[in-house]
Amino acid sequence: MIFCALFSGIAAIMDAKWEKVSNLWILGGWVVSLLICVLGSSDQSLWMFFGGTLVPVLVLFPLFVCRMLGTGDIKVFAVLGSAMGMKNILLCIGISFALGAVVSIPILIFRCNAKERFVYFFTYLNTVFATGTFPPYLAPGKRPENIHFAVMIFCSVMLLMLGGTIYES
Repeated sequence: MIFCALFSGIAAIMDAKWEKVSNLWILGGWVVSLLICVLGSSDQSLWMFFGGTLVPVLVLFPLFVCRMLGTGDIKVFAVLGSAMGMKNILLCIGISFALGAVVSIPILIFRCNAKERFVYFFTYLNTVFATGTFPPYLAPGKRPENIHFAVMIFCSVMLLMLGGTIYES
């Protein structure tokens, strides 16, 4: 699954450098994954390709609606899912969020005012329930509390590869 490592690694670099993953990179990733599916592997089917693409979109859509996760991250997961399959992409999503939590804790403690961030979160929830709307949760730009989530996705892919999980599709 060198494709998954390469794709997510370059996506992480794009996210860290420009705070966005190019749609051309996403499209190219889907095309390569589809070609691998159709031409290469006999154990990978179109069902795995489309199912793996759809699962991240469905699972992460609520976070997108609340504007807590960007479309670029969801699209990166969808491309990876098209190559990994449904089971492995769910595992990748879980590990990515766990890594994001581990990285965020020291950031909250040492770079931000943790109490202020929790107040911000609960104020956001209050606004959502009071108005029935979902204003943007994340503030764009280089803020100390924002992490580059594509880096967490890349680390998750590498952990899955090291553990041999991706190969068991």
